[in-house]
Amino acid sequence: MSTARVGLRMEAAPSDSRVTPLELFFDLVFVFALTQVTAFMAQDLTGRGVVRGVLILGLLWWSWTGYAWLSNVVRADAGLARIALLLAMVAMFVLALAIPEAFDDLNGGLPGPVVVAVCYFLFRLMHLVLFWAISGDDAGLRRQLIRFAPSMIGGTALLVAASQYTGTIQTVLWALALLADYGGIYLGGSRGWRLRSPGHFTERHGLIPIVALGESIVASG
Repeated sequence: MSTARVGLRMEAAPSDSRVTPLELFFDLVFVFALTQVTAFMAQDLTGRGVVRGVLILGLLWWSWTGYAWLSNVVRADAGLARIALLLAMVAMFVLALAIPEAFDDLNGGLPGPVVVAVCYFLFRLMHLVLFWAISGDDAGLRRQLIRFAPSMIGGTALLVAASQYTGTIQTVLWALALLADYGGIYLGGSRGWRLRSPGHFTERHGLIPIVALGESIVASG
């Protein structure tokens, strides 16, 4: 087997794994997206602005938790998983840049609502493909991923549809997209998902608020 082939091999996360620097860097991209949501809501201090801001937060949180589960199953800083995580960061960074135009496109450049929908689709697709690749002979996990795929596809399809509308219809389609994504996981159950390291999972969720507060203070300064 070639050295390149070995370098791309994915490694299962050990039961005592800790959060890696790459995962913290990944979280920084999400925190940047959260600060973008703050700026988005500050530009529209109305009930509509709050609702739309909450919808964007729901989309970001769902994205982050998916990769938190993923990096609990496979080592995020090794092999193919590292490459996929870096590509996912690029997609999320572009999505974050487009958040100010997530609902209303501004003059110049690509259409913001379409960019958000496409980046979200690519981000979730990489998550699904990587999970499928690491499931191997785990029939329970593979069945869970098959049940998970329709909700992901349905949610992103509704986001793409929402990018073609404005006003109330657009907001409603966003809400339906998140309902499809969240609801599909709920209906699919949790039996097939794997959690190799509860300590890693707890540490990851404990660090994200610290990273968020730190970057928010820097942004305010």
